[in-house]
Amino acid sequence: MKAILLNCSYKGEKSNSKYFLSLLKERLTIKTEAINLIEHNNFNKLSEKLKEAIAIVIGAPLYVDSMPGQVVELLENIYEVKNDFSRELTIYGVTNMGFYESKQMETQLRILKNFCSKSGFIYGGSLAIGAGEMMRNLNNVPLDRGPNKKMGEGIIKLSDAINKGEIMPDYFAEPNFFPRWLYMSIANHNFKKILKKEM
Repeated sequence: MKAILLNCSYKGEKSNSKYFLSLLKERLTIKTEAINLIEHNNFNKLSEKLKEAIAIVIGAPLYVDSMPGQVVELLENIYEVKNDFSRELTIYGVTNMGFYESKQMETQLRILKNFCSKSGFIYGGSLAIGAGEMMRNLNNVPLDRGPNKKMGEGIIKLSDAINKGEIMPDYFAEPNFFPRWLYMSIANHNFKKILKKEM
């Protein structure tokens, strides 16, 4: 039994998606392989790896309230050869965005659910992380403490589901004990600093 953690961000190793997938990987007890989509230009070679998996975790940021183009293309390619995959294949998701409200990623998760339904795969559930850039920069804070607590709970729920080969409800995580108004205030302050630096 093997799980593939597929980082679909164009930023590859430096991406927030990669970071969140690495947190998940630390809790997985089954055999895992981490793959950066950006490093695989040949879908035929990538699909051979994907076919070995009983579980695939698609890690991707939210772009314009939907999936990034490279993820849509990947799903379309998988759909074309869906009969070559195990009918027991379960697909999970880990998605993140810069905005605070994790519920904004519901459309992206519905796309993944619909893909699984049309392809005959099992949709295992997803973890949606709001304020992704901030959460990544809190990597020195334990996952069961402070702003990381809800995200940490989501990581535990998702890893448990993957380890047991089960499905879970989608889990939406925002910074714990960190109000939206404070997040927006800090974000606006940093944005103004960036603008001044660029001008």
